[in-house]
Amino acid sequence: MNVFLDADFWAGKILEEDTHMMVQAGMTTNFIVLYDNTLSNGLAVANGVLDYCEYDLVRLSMLFGGILPPVPITINCVPGAGGASWGGTTMNLYVTATSDAAGAPAIVDAELAEMFMSAQGNGWIPNWSNGEALSRVLATVLYPNRIDLFSTANFWINSARNDWVDNVDHSDQHFDTIGCGALFLYYLANQLNYKWPDIIAAGAPTTNTLAETATVLGVANAYTNFFNLLNTYYPDTSLWNLPNDNPYPLGPQEMSPILYIRHNLADDGTSHTGSLADSPDIIAKNNPVANPQGTYSTPASIASDAESDPNIIDGQTNYVYLRVWNRGQNAHNVFAAVYWSPPATLVTPNMWNLIGYGYYPDVPAGQLVQVSNPGITWPADLLPGPGHNCFVATVGNAFDLAPTPPTFPTFNDFVNYIYANNNITWRNFNTVAMKGMHHKRPPFDGFVALPFHITGAWDKPHVFNLETLASLPQGSRFALQVPHRVGMAFQPGHGDREEYEDPDCKDDRRRLRIRLSSHGSHDLGKIELPANTKVHSHLLVDIPVKLHTKPCEIAIRQLYNGREVGRVTWRLVPYKHIEISQ
Repeated sequence: MNVFLDADFWAGKILEEDTHMMVQAGMTTNFIVLYDNTLSNGLAVANGVLDYCEYDLVRLSMLFGGILPPVPITINCVPGAGGASWGGTTMNLYVTATSDAAGAPAIVDAELAEMFMSAQGNGWIPNWSNGEALSRVLATVLYPNRIDLFSTANFWINSARNDWVDNVDHSDQHFDTIGCGALFLYYLANQLNYKWPDIIAAGAPTTNTLAETATVLGVANAYTNFFNLLNTYYPDTSLWNLPNDNPYPLGPQEMSPILYIRHNLADDGTSHTGSLADSPDIIAKNNPVANPQGTYSTPASIASDAESDPNIIDGQTNYVYLRVWNRGQNAHNVFAAVYWSPPATLVTPNMWNLIGYGYYPDVPAGQLVQVSNPGITWPADLLPGPGHNCFVATVGNAFDLAPTPPTFPTFNDFVNYIYANNNITWRNFNTVAMKGMHHKRPPFDGFVALPFHITGAWDKPHVFNLETLASLPQGSRFALQVPHRVGMAFQPGHGDREEYEDPDCKDDRRRLRIRLSSHGSHDLGKIELPANTKVHSHLLVDIPVKLHTKPCEIAIRQLYNGREVGRVTWRLVPYKHIEISQ
């Protein structure tokens, strides 16, 4: 990225134009974000920056050993060809007609990383090849899914492959020198397994070269070994098209971490029994937690599945904390991702919506849980709205890859992966107060209506079983209400059922209510669900007021070939219990 020295020059030029005006989109503790009013997408991009700027400032500070650059920082979203530049405490984000809000934070973070380098003063030069390479790499450390924005490796791999490890280019304009730097930094982290905070702290205070960074870390013959490794797998006799700047690890690896997030309280990283959707290690909170590692690593917290707040609060930022474990060799540079989905019996990858990433420099082997710090920010304007949601979490590093939605070509691949790996889990677990939720008119009269979706796979029709589980007090009522066409499709059919009209449904107004067992399990039977089925359904519960004395649970789960592939659980608690727990 370019560093401009006259931070106010652009402002004077814009103010000279009658058609341009800088509009303040918002302020945070350490940032002021403005946008040019002639940009059709200016406000959206500015809001994307506002959503994550404070969160990323904290994350970069942790990577740089706790320092901060001078603040407050002004970020101006202005017309341009893309990219960003900075000077002093002012940054320009150059917005094109195709710039999107989701990609803006990563572009900003590349510049923020250079501000941190300048504040650190340890040999990373922002507008030289070593600093430019680090700035691009750190943006992808914070946003692994946006590594596509910073691809430069091909420029070096398809060039004369000059040595820009022992040497430094006094420019940030040559993609071959930056590409060499990016490939080498990823080599240190994902081939040799050094932690990013250690790489950053090593710096290059004397020569400003990446070779000096490697020497400080204790790496001998750095460029020779780096060059020979890449030449073995990408010989210079061919042209290559690397998908991104991180092709590592290459070759046999001695490192074998086994990273996992628990499915349920009984899970030790080897189990696929019990619910796969009650993870106690996905913790959703309405407010930030000052010391997540200390708070969520105690024996009492580890043994609890009630650390999450009952609801995501609409209209404000919420936070997600992820606990990760490792039953293999020590793991460095670990990432955990968290996604949200509407509550459904089957949460397939096409329903996942990314919330964000947690970064863990070190996850040691054994029962030493690591907690994401800071909490993964879920901005108010990106919330799906009030109500309950399902969370999906994945964890991995270069030696034990985390799955992403494209990992699963077919539904059978998805199911087989779930039962072969513990680095993916769900929390489809909701808390509901018993008081004041009973409907007084059809079609739910007298019941608490708990909405969810019955869903199918994305690739083709499959036959599933659905089953409800309940531990309700004697005298309670329990039922499933689904579209009539769905209720009639269960095999065998159900005799104890009633038809209703739902005036709030534009489609499928004709509903079928199936009475269920209020204690134990109730097999609803088999049903073939077409591809991409998403059926709006309700579990209906009525617990007499005199029985509102202790928590109880209900769930509906979906099975495929006898194996559970999804579940939604509700814990129904007395109203006072909710008040006390908050």
